[in-house]
Amino acid sequence: MDILVSCDKFRGSLTAREANAIILEALASSDLTAAGNAIAIAIADGGEGTLDALASPTLAFRTTAVTAPFDGTIDAPWGYDGAAGRAVIEMAGAAGHAHVTAGYDPDRATSAGIGDLIRAALDAGAREIVVAVGGSITVDGGAGALEALGARYFAADEEPVVRPAGRALRTVESVDLSGLDPRLSGVRIILAADVDNPLVGERGAARVFGPQKGVAADDIDAFDAALAHFDGRLATAKGAAPLADTPFAGAAGGIMVGLAAAAPTEAVDGFSLVFRQQRLEERIAAADLVITGEGSLDAQSLSGKGPVAVARAAMAAGKPVIAFAGRIAVTPAELAAEGVCAAFAIGRGPASLQEALETGGASLAATARAVFDAIAIGRPKG
Repeated sequence: MDILVSCDKFRGSLTAREANAIILEALASSDLTAAGNAIAIAIADGGEGTLDALASPTLAFRTTAVTAPFDGTIDAPWGYDGAAGRAVIEMAGAAGHAHVTAGYDPDRATSAGIGDLIRAALDAGAREIVVAVGGSITVDGGAGALEALGARYFAADEEPVVRPAGRALRTVESVDLSGLDPRLSGVRIILAADVDNPLVGERGAARVFGPQKGVAADDIDAFDAALAHFDGRLATAKGAAPLADTPFAGAAGGIMVGLAAAAPTEAVDGFSLVFRQQRLEERIAAADLVITGEGSLDAQSLSGKGPVAVARAAMAAGKPVIAFAGRIAVTPAELAAEGVCAAFAIGRGPASLQEALETGGASLAATARAVFDAIAIGRPKG
């Protein structure tokens, strides 16, 4: 039996690589150890972990000091493939939830660190820059990133507006793009996203994702209006149409709006990018069993996030899928319809959320070992 192990992260507990490694160790110690070969491929959908999921022998991991989302600087990881002239950046690493230490503040959180990383990529010689946008805490329309790349903003009285975010985007009346880094003319930016929401409106950045970043219910309309205003001012500056209704423009607090003013920018489904690079179609076809998992199998998973996308591809290839999760909030029938033959919650008993996160590795190992031993019982000997 050849087995493909392809997990997403168990948020707050295990990275995709860690989860894969634990499952491989459980397999090696089970009664299935002599049954065939197993390989592991980390997956992600454009959020945290995408840098790892896009790893290749030629992608070198680097760390650069960048502007923090609130104050000071942080060290942010990124990758560069010199052979392909391609850089990979994660917003989660430069402007993500892990950097919130004193509460969310969507009127201050800036995407400037993303601009800093793009500059570092330009310094390295990048011609293509992938920005994985999931897991951000910003609602600044990409204003911070664009400013870090050389743009300048001005209020109605022509006074400079520095690092506008949230409702302060409404104060920007003109944008000067003449100072943009000239090297940007030679690159293209690819946004790897896990959502395709437009910038504004009922499915927009402020209304759908703002509350996760500290936007109060009574302030959603103001944030929505500020994003629309900033989008309009940038459109005027670059002589192009606004991006208000563009799919993916609402991802990561509207980061597309700012980056599209800096360089040719397109957005893609993050998982599809990983799927192609890691040749998952080919690897699924070669497997007898596919194992996947993530922290929570829920309604969002059914929309096509990583593990369910893997299961759909496996179902199309006629391959069975087993899934592991910290919690399962959908029915077996719903999972079966997506190609998951069996799903197992890894909890080993009553526990608080913190306890469950801290013991996730041990729980996954014990559950996976038990499942593999059970599979072995049903297999013919010899």
